[in-house]
Amino acid sequence: MNNKTTIVIITQTLIIVVLIWIIILLGDKTIIGINPDEEESDEEVVIDYTTIINGITQIKLPSSVEANSNIQYRPLESTQINQKKLNYGLVQNISQLTKAKTNLANINHQIEKLNHQLKHEKNHLEALKVLNADDKNISDLAINTKQIEISDLDNEINIHVSEKINILNMVKQQWGEVFVDALKNKNHPLNKILKNKNQLISLSITQGDREQTPPKNIVIIPSVSSTSEIKAKLLARSPIVDKSIIGKNFFYVTNNNKLTIGERISAYALESNSNQTFLLVPNSSVIWSNGQPWAYVRIKDNGNFVRRSLQGMHEAENGWIIPAGKIKMDDEIVTNGAQLLLSEEFKYQIKNENED
Repeated sequence: MNNKTTIVIITQTLIIVVLIWIIILLGDKTIIGINPDEEESDEEVVIDYTTIINGITQIKLPSSVEANSNIQYRPLESTQINQKKLNYGLVQNISQLTKAKTNLANINHQIEKLNHQLKHEKNHLEALKVLNADDKNISDLAINTKQIEISDLDNEINIHVSEKINILNMVKQQWGEVFVDALKNKNHPLNKILKNKNQLISLSITQGDREQTPPKNIVIIPSVSSTSEIKAKLLARSPIVDKSIIGKNFFYVTNNNKLTIGERISAYALESNSNQTFLLVPNSSVIWSNGQPWAYVRIKDNGNFVRRSLQGMHEAENGWIIPAGKIKMDDEIVTNGAQLLLSEEFKYQIKNENED
């Protein structure tokens, strides 16, 4: 009986040992000749959208991929600005000027009204004097009273005249003689600024250029406003220094009112004898790779995307200024999705390096 029990126990033990080895062997697939990499049938497939044309890498995306990627592009904007950049400027807040104009108009109205009244009272006084000389039909007291009234009117007029002088002196000190003339003359061209039809820009010339004559015509590049380039003409030297912009300050007048008050701007001299055309690459198109700025354009002939270097180009407030010819005018600049295109261009190269 004991022998049978022993045999059963030994048999069960052997069975257990065999099962354990089977489990171990099945767990280590390399031992039984199964390669784990061969079992993975769901390996990621990388599609290469790049192509080489005339030695230049281009990206050719299927229309469905392009649409789903939300890649956007538009024609490049041309500009006649040159690459000489002036210091920053500010769109001036002319609320003080507007207030001065209103106060001056009210004071002039009061002075005119008082002068009219004074003239009337003086004529009245002369009439009283005639009556007083004619057998005292009018008393001396009445004449004295009228003279006091006239004196009070004179004093009131002088007070308003002093207020007017103070306003004009304030305008001269802060805005210059040219705006004093504008406040005195209703038909002065600068009244378009006071009526918010044009705008006033304070622009600085850098310390190194302080001896140079400021350009008569400039092109303004907004930093906040959504408007495109705005032309402006030199008005006069600013009588005060704006601490927020270093250099000699000059006033310029724009040809519209599309800028935001207090907005910082950049400006370029507009040379009338320059026929060179430049292109503006918006900031949204610029990407950086290996420490260099790049932009993608869509070639109109074949619809492919190609990367263009902006290295050495001029950076402006809202984009990069490049000479026409660096990018063809017929090509379109990518404004959204440039980073995605950069990833697509290098993705397959990285995959190949990993396989090697």
